Amino acid sequence: MTVCPVPQTQATLAWASRGWPWHQLPVHSPVALRAAWRSARLGLGAGEDSRPRVRGLVRVLYQADEAVLAGSGTQALTLALRAAATTLGGPQVVALPAYACYDVATAAVAVNARIALYDVNPATLAPDLASLTATLAEGARVVVVAPLYGMPVDWDAIEQCVSAFGALAVEDAAQGHGACWRGRPLGSLGRLSVLSFSRGKGWTAGRGGALLVRGDVPVVDGTPPECGSLGEVTVALTALAHSALGRPETYGLPAAIPWLHLGETRYHEPEEPHAMSRTAAALLERTLPLATREAEARRANAAALLGQLGSRSGARAITPLSGGTPGFLRLPLRLARGLDALADRALARRVGVAAGYPSTLAALPQVQQRLVRPGRWPGAEDLVRQLVTLPTHSLVSAGDREGLLRLVERAA
Repeated sequence: MTVCPVPQTQATLAWASRGWPWHQLPVHSPVALRAAWRSARLGLGAGEDSRPRVRGLVRVLYQADEAVLAGSGTQALTLALRAAATTLGGPQVVALPAYACYDVATAAVAVNARIALYDVNPATLAPDLASLTATLAEGARVVVVAPLYGMPVDWDAIEQCVSAFGALAVEDAAQGHGACWRGRPLGSLGRLSVLSFSRGKGWTAGRGGALLVRGDVPVVDGTPPECGSLGEVTVALTALAHSALGRPETYGLPAAIPWLHLGETRYHEPEEPHAMSRTAAALLERTLPLATREAEARRANAAALLGQLGSRSGARAITPLSGGTPGFLRLPLRLARGLDALADRALARRVGVAAGYPSTLAALPQVQQRLVRPGRWPGAEDLVRQLVTLPTHSLVSAGDREGLLRLVERAA
């Protein structure tokens, strides 16, 4: 059998000439080495505790009545689900998007919830309102809404939908940094909102999250317990490694270590929420200006990619909803065969192209055990097969953009 060689474009040759360990990051949250070092020293007891000041900063930025700083975004979502259940008078069926980060399921498992799933519109990544309405009619009373890759959803329509059933929508804005809905930042829209500050979320603290509360929703458990000295050391080392290795020239080193599982979607078992570490809070304060500039760069790169993509390939862009300003944590596209449509998958991964989530939440055993009703979610299933994402961050050059477009144009 004759194997046809993959055509070598100038961009392909340029990437190949960079040599190992050059490897483009799928996402990038900038952390200066000096900031990481100073934050580590503060976290390990060499200065004041930044958390009260950071809590106030988050409340102002996201227009919240109260903010609880947690050890991760998943832990913050766990606290949000507990607060929602208390507000509604006890344990509730929790509705989750069928296509989402697996950590959304982890939080529902953490509160021992029964789970219902609703479908996602593959053209917009927003909730399928007909599917969501059916889920509410069947008894779900807490709805988690998770905008993907910084693509805003119609929050007004969601609130109208859930209020008709006396339900409560939890806004999981873990991927929403830099995105807005009708001029308001994602994370400022729900009675309960969740933020994530992990490595790939735009505004980073190395690890951490926040629960934001508005109105009369009670905060369950108050302030979570401290993470302890080991937790501080872990976050400090994570921040220093992120600063040293979080750029294309060196990212190939950690990406080549299998047990780090970088770029993989994996289910994580629940952990009891704890407070954000002092190290993470100090770093979060220092990375805000960098994150603000990074969000502008992501939007500019995404606009350039979309503007040049046009009709030159079979890729279908996700349609932003009117009234929304995407944050483009990554640029989502739909290809008929997903990542398999690309002629050189190894090169695609090396230049930062990534597949979407490898399965719907319904395929997770931990979710199957709690599903109130089996079913099919065709929009979510389409996204599993078709969705790929391109890097949009500030380390993507004009030449990189051109090479990414060439790869997508050659998709089968």
